[in-house]
Amino acid sequence: MTQPSLFPSLAAWMAATPAAHPLRDLFDAADESDHPTSFRRSILQAFDDVIRTLEEAQPMRLAGPKRDFVKARTDDDVAIVRAELVAGAKLARAGVAFDFGPRNGSPEPDLILRSANLGVEVKARRLNGLKDLEQELEAALDEIDAPVIVHLFCTERPLVIKKPVREAIIKETVDRVQSGQRGTAITRLEQRWAATPVLDLGIRLFDAGPFGAGSRVVVENGFELSGHLQDVSAEVLAVLADEQKINQAEARPTILLIDMARTGLAWMRSPQVWATCLADLLPDSTPFVGVGVMIPTLDNSDVPIALALRKNAQAEALDAAKKLAFDLGLELNE
Repeated sequence: MTQPSLFPSLAAWMAATPAAHPLRDLFDAADESDHPTSFRRSILQAFDDVIRTLEEAQPMRLAGPKRDFVKARTDDDVAIVRAELVAGAKLARAGVAFDFGPRNGSPEPDLILRSANLGVEVKARRLNGLKDLEQELEAALDEIDAPVIVHLFCTERPLVIKKPVREAIIKETVDRVQSGQRGTAITRLEQRWAATPVLDLGIRLFDAGPFGAGSRVVVENGFELSGHLQDVSAEVLAVLADEQKINQAEARPTILLIDMARTGLAWMRSPQVWATCLADLLPDSTPFVGVGVMIPTLDNSDVPIALALRKNAQAEALDAAKKLAFDLGLELNE
């Protein structure tokens, strides 16, 4: 059981969580003997630092994201609220006074600046079709205790593999395993929405070796990035067009901040490259004052942000957004 002195701020929040909370096992297993840079210690320390920073800043309505954290039932639930907390802590560390937006259904952004009529709406975007297939296929093979290793390979990673397609691939692969087949099968992915509309995905079966358990599913290759990153960029436009987000931008001048850490290989772009990309993507017709991308990591309480502002935004809102960028130490492409 974790000693409260290890992560005091996180411990106070975890005290209200159920046994099935996604962080529970990690938190309960933490020990003072853990190395400071260990996976477990780093993740929990980052959470603790974020919560402590926010509690010291005392923004109004912190109870809202705390409640979302306590009620989280899946890793995705935790990632969504963590994105909002990390963004808030980023503002707090920069000395930007803000409050969390109300959670009563009113169209207000997640973070509302006190010194200007400006808000920040945080959106965590998760899309990773190949990772979904890898995890679901691993679970299906574990269920039948399959004595195989499966290699998934492609020239370019699909950002999206729709659930019925994943289910069909998994069924075909399990059938091959159970009938004793080995070797390679190729599945052609039709993805009309993508930069690469047709993509071949290979599934290669090997007999498992005699040593150790390990993962049954391994992803090979898939590092041809041009089409994949075009699809990642398209997701920024998709969020900008989200009706709920637009309603929030129309209620108050708003910067849309998208957590892209779990959107394919978005993390392979540096903040500088993302800033240039966002400046090219941001349409003059959007109601948002600007759009940003952040790629948070679980072991770090801070996060770099790339930001682009709409040049034809209202002057007062644009000035407030530029000041926020300056306070956060962000460089703008102007």
